[in-house]
Amino acid sequence: MPISKTLEKLLKQNKTKYEVVEHRKVYTAFDSAETQDIKLTEVVKAVLLKGKKNLYLAVLPAGNNCDFKALGKLTADKVSMAKEKDIKLKLKTKIGLIAPFGSLYKLPVFIDKKLLKNKKLNLPAGSYTESVVMNTKDYLKLENPVAGNFAVKK
Repeated sequence: MPISKTLEKLLKQNKTKYEVVEHRKVYTAFDSAETQDIKLTEVVKAVLLKGKKNLYLAVLPAGNNCDFKALGKLTADKVSMAKEKDIKLKLKTKIGLIAPFGSLYKLPVFIDKKLLKNKKLNLPAGSYTESVVMNTKDYLKLENPVAGNFAVKK
């Protein structure tokens, strides 16, 4: 299953440099890091959050969970994990296939500051067998996320 067509289009339209990395079929960012033999801190996971006002996309390292209170302060909304039906309805995708590109879904993006220490990010690409690697600064330029501290150890 190749990277999502909409993601490919977004990256090409914005002339963003990226590399597609193939790996065995994985369902979690944690497994993606293990399969590709890279640090958990370099692999990104995207989490759909549901607030009272909006949906949001949280982008954090694979080995971390979301601190919903901290994210609530950043979003000025009370947030929790979105349900599987929200992912299917709003993002038209499945669990484990959320690409961390809010611009694809017209959603605000929040990135944990831990990821900003990396030169490159390994991002889910809407595929169980492929990821996208790109420079952190290119991702930030493309998505313009709000940075904050909300990733906590599992």
